[in-house]
Amino acid sequence: MAQTDLHIHSAVSVDGEISPRGLAELCCQEGVTLAALTDHNNIAGVAEFIWRCAQLGVQAIPGVELDCMFEGNLLHVLGYGIDIANALLLQTVQTVHGLQVEAGLRLMDAVAALDIGFDREQVLEWAGDGAVCAETIAQSALQQPENRTHPLIRPLLPGGALSDRPLVNFYWSVCAPGKPAYVPVEFMAAEQAIDLIHAAGGIAVLAHPGISLPDSAVLDRALRLPLDGVEAFSTYHTAQQTSFYVQKAKERDLLLSGGSDFHGKIKPDIRIGAVDWQGGESEARTALLDAVLRTR
Repeated sequence: MAQTDLHIHSAVSVDGEISPRGLAELCCQEGVTLAALTDHNNIAGVAEFIWRCAQLGVQAIPGVELDCMFEGNLLHVLGYGIDIANALLLQTVQTVHGLQVEAGLRLMDAVAALDIGFDREQVLEWAGDGAVCAETIAQSALQQPENRTHPLIRPLLPGGALSDRPLVNFYWSVCAPGKPAYVPVEFMAAEQAIDLIHAAGGIAVLAHPGISLPDSAVLDRALRLPLDGVEAFSTYHTAQQTSFYVQKAKERDLLLSGGSDFHGKIKPDIRIGAVDWQGGESEARTALLDAVLRTR
């Protein structure tokens, strides 16, 4: 297990599980000494996370993961070292939350149109802040006996091909771009997301390119954006992919980052600190920390 994990999610994320405080405690328990809370389009948990990390001797970086679009592709851009009191950042995440609430209602309609049963009121209650995600719908749908023979649900049930991560695999197989219940959201352009992170005093890092930009030509164009780094070390990447993204980052003199993308129950096999840095943890950690400090 690594001592550095710069991509983790708390219950503040629409698909997270553990409170920011609990996440700090889990970092300490797992031996992580440098962590960044990077909730989806939300910074509400950062202060609590940093406060508890300080008590436990874990160095914490304020962070966020912003959804954005590039050439029709949904990208995730990580922001490190951001000022969580920045007015523009606060306004933007509030706007995005509104988009996600509206999209969540459309998503439930799209899933229901596939004859997948779920308890709508229960899903809304679990969503808490009103932003429904695919994983929350899946949690309800997988409990409904009438879905057991549904061709889209059957692979998610015990023994099925997608049963290792049934909640997040529901998203990937049913609700992701190109899938039958996909609901597009008009997220900001990638350039705008990067500018927003920079305006908030942070550094912008392209998250897990292996699942966001598998096309190398599109990746090359995306790396011409004013990014500061690439998350080359990820639980989504094979060793070969990691080496490829490390090389791409070095060609463009970009920082290297890494993280588990821990969420909790939707990815039950991913633990905090489960990042293979391939021997580059210390160097990447030092360079990234130096870059964060230079922005302050």
